[in-house]
Amino acid sequence: MALVLHAGSTNKYAFKALIAAEYSGVEVELAKDFEMGVSNKTPEFMKMNPIGKVPVLETPDGPVFVTNAITRYVTRVKADNPLYGSSLIEYAEEAAIAALKRALDALNTHLASSTYLVGHSVTLADIITTCNLYTGFDLILTKSFTSEFPHSTKKPSQPKEPAKPKEVKKEAVPPKAEEAAEEEEAPKPKAKNPLDLLPPSKMILDEWKRLYSNTKTNFREVAIKGFWDMFDPEGYSLWFCDYKYNDENTVSFVTLNKVGGFLQRMDLARKYAFGKMLIIGSKPPFKVQGLWLFRGTEIPHFIIDECYDMELYEWKKVDINDEAQKERVSQMIEDCEPFEGEALLDAKCFK
Repeated sequence: MALVLHAGSTNKYAFKALIAAEYSGVEVELAKDFEMGVSNKTPEFMKMNPIGKVPVLETPDGPVFVTNAITRYVTRVKADNPLYGSSLIEYAEEAAIAALKRALDALNTHLASSTYLVGHSVTLADIITTCNLYTGFDLILTKSFTSEFPHSTKKPSQPKEPAKPKEVKKEAVPPKAEEAAEEEEAPKPKAKNPLDLLPPSKMILDEWKRLYSNTKTNFREVAIKGFWDMFDPEGYSLWFCDYKYNDENTVSFVTLNKVGGFLQRMDLARKYAFGKMLIIGSKPPFKVQGLWLFRGTEIPHFIIDECYDMELYEWKKVDINDEAQKERVSQMIEDCEPFEGEALLDAKCFK
């Protein structure tokens, strides 16, 4: 007898079994006039599956339910089905690869908006997961394989290894010198950020941030005018950024988390930067565009080196002699809506 699949013709869970049957040359018929919410409540259906869930496969061996179980049953009807691979080893390898991809995909999705697995610093979760993945990444997995999961291979900044204490031969050191040798070495002065060595600027970044935060009314007349009065093109630079992969921004909360993660990872630049990130559009795909104010006339190298998100954006320096670009800067600071003819899903500020 032909196998009968109890499901609607557009049921996505039934597609697995129907596709597998087509490839296997196995005859599977859809139950006639199946209506979700009606047909699966009948006594005949409830006898096959008391839970009432769809789909159910009616077979000579009895009913089979749960989508993957149905698909495996259909595939096994044909002996030596190549859908299982040409050998048990091949099947096992394919199953292992599929399971690994599912796990890395889940990890990649989480790390797209978070630097660490839990919280905002390294925990045992990061250490254990890294050690579990180390051998595979080091010896087996190719770059072409791991390129599908770029966020799972990013490297957060690591704590510096503590300096090893110098060995001192006690027998060769007089008592007073021995006491001095046991004292801790004085900590070396921390290297200054190159931006701290730049000539002083007339623009005081903290004053602008306070003006931005405290202006509640007449924003254009007070905050925007104040910004251009303060701006020092010799000490600071303005940059537009445009996310390279906007076509991937199909889910609003994922897009918002992506931008939020970027701003979290920019925390190392808080002393030297101010930024606005706009998530644009009333429906997907959403566009992500930003405006950044950086100390210095170029994007600081330490930000490019430390924050991997920077390479996900196209960067263009603002020409402040171009009135159209200056107006665009003002609109982005102001969260002007509509922005360039489109609604804003959200606007985030880094200050």
